[in-house]
Parts: sequence; C-alpha cells; structure tokens
Amino acid sequence: MKADDLILLVQVVDEGSFSKVADKLSLTNSVVSKRIARLEESLNTQLLYRTTRKLSLTDAGKTLYDKAKIAKSAFQEAENAITSYSDEIKGNIRMTVPVVSADLILSQSIAEFCKIYPGVSVELNVTNRLVDLIEEGYDLAIRTAKLEDSSLVARRLIDSQWIICATPSYLKKLGTPSVPEHLQSHQCLLYTFENKSNEVWPLLIDDVEQLLPVNGHFRSNNLNAIKQATLSNLGIAYLPLALVFEELNDNSLTQILSPFTHKKMGMYAMYPKVRQPDKKLKLLVSHLRESLQQKKAHYD
Repeated sequence: MKADDLILLVQVVDEGSFSKVADKLSLTNSVVSKRIARLEESLNTQLLYRTTRKLSLTDAGKTLYDKAKIAKSAFQEAENAITSYSDEIKGNIRMTVPVVSADLILSQSIAEFCKIYPGVSVELNVTNRLVDLIEEGYDLAIRTAKLEDSSLVARRLIDSQWIICATPSYLKKLGTPSVPEHLQSHQCLLYTFENKSNEVWPLLIDDVEQLLPVNGHFRSNNLNAIKQATLSNLGIAYLPLALVFEELNDNSLTQILSPFTHKKMGMYAMYPKVRQPDKKLKLLVSHLRESLQQKKAHYD
C-alpha cells in the first residue's frame, strides 16, 4: 500500500470524480483508476462502488477514507512546516467562509492574495454550515461570531455594524417606526442561522440593550435573500451596513431607528490549535483583515 495512493483516494472521494482529480493532477483517467485499483488489490478489498453517475464508498472504503484523510492532513502540515523556513511563500490553504462574507469582499480579497503569492493555492468552500475544521481537514474558517470552541484559536478581523432599513415606498405606505416598539406592528424579515430563527432584535432602549421580539412571514439563512426581499417592499430588515451601503447611498433603502441600533458582530479568522499558523496562513489572515478595514473605511 502506497501513501500517495491513499491520498489519491481522499482526493477522488472529495471531488466525487476520477476525471476532476485527473485534471487537477495532470493525469489521465486511466492512471487514476489504475492507482485506485492497485490500492484495492493491495488491501484485497473493494473500496469504491463505481457507476456511470457517481462514486460511493464501501464500508471498508469509508473506514480507510477517514484514516487516510488524517494522513493527508498530516502530510500537508509537514509540508507547511518545512516551507515556512523558506523565504518562498507556497503551499495549499483550505478555508471555509460564510456566504455573505464571501459575497461582500472576501472572495475578491482571496483572489488578490493568490495574485500576490502565486505559489499559494487556496481551496475556498463557501457555506453557512459550521464546518468541523479538524475533522474535515480545514486550515482556516471565517466566522461572523466568535464561537466557544476550545479546539480553535480566534483572531478578530473586524466588527461589522448592522442597521435597520426598509424601502422609502414601504415606509410611505405603512409608516416609519419612530420607536423600537413600532416594529412589532410591521413585517420584519428574519435571518436564520443553523436552523435558528432570529426572532428578537437587539436594540438600545432607555440606554440599555434589550432584545425586542419581532415577527414576519419571510425568513432566510441568506442575508442577500433578505436584502432582496427588503428591496421588494416586503418589510423591514436588520442587515450588515456593508451589505446595503450602495442601496443607502442611492436612496433605494432608508435607515431607520438609528439612535436605537447597537448591533455589532465580530468577524473572526479561526484555525485549529493543533495546526499553528505558518507563514502563508498568517499572511492571508493579515491580507483579509486589511481588505476588510479598507472596506469599512469606505462607508464609515
């Protein structure tokens, strides 16, 4: 059994395709297939079910895949540890970013980083799912709230200011709330995260932050969807300022209740304690922080 065949198995399962792995590694499909067959032969067991539509793991394959993924991460860490002694910045970074953060600036910023450091490849997974960095072999996660997880190290990138807003048409038709309690008679568009609905909004009432219950018949785990629903005159939303900055400038959205708005969410770079950040990871985190600060300075 060869170590590079084990790593190839992980790549094939992660990509779900022999051809995608072949393209990435500049191999032919037949070479990838033969190496997986060689691994199965060496172990005297079938690891993959192959059909024309998809690949799936056998029970033995699932057991081997889970162990091989750990080995692949260990090889990557070893490579990172060695390359950090060199002045040349190179290697691979696997990272996960929530949808709204990727849409706002991070996708563009990561692309710029790859141009600056052509020796670094970044594998970006955009998802609102709370990825298990250690189990799934990720080097870095960007999250918009600091989570209590003792296995992760968190580095604050920026504080994100949130505002309450609606379209001028909606406010003209249904009235502009002048105090927080007025929100309870309006349609409020609700953000859900990890299947938990945000049915209370943090507001500054009598100089004390309080959670005001709100309600509405539209909710989504995607802030862009909430923004579009707001622009369609469906109701009032609580959104990151950076997400609606252009719409506020062109007056397609109007900020309301600003004296009572106090919501800020930290954006953090998080990585496993067991994988101390090497040079390229530190450079990427610094680059992201600088990009976010520049974006914030634009609308402050």
